[in-house]
Amino acid sequence: GMRILGNPLGSDERIISGESGAVTTGIVSLIMTNPKLAGLRQVLGLDKSSHVLVFSTEGDTDRRNYRRIVWDGAYPSPADC
Repeated sequence: GMRILGNPLGSDERIISGESGAVTTGIVSLIMTNPKLAGLRQVLGLDKSSHVLVFSTEGDTDRRNYRRIVWDGAYPSPADC
């Protein structure tokens, strides 16, 4: 989630978020892109036209760890669910 928010597509605004603030974005991304989670997408009623509101109430409170995650690739996304 931190990588997605910090590196937006197109003209979307960049958001600096810490781990707990960005986890919801990461989970939504995983649900939407992982073929193994198609059933969950269906149960939740999510598709390409869905709008999901997430809240992040923190920035990069641990700047060293933020850099490790966003720049250095620490804690990669899970390959399998």
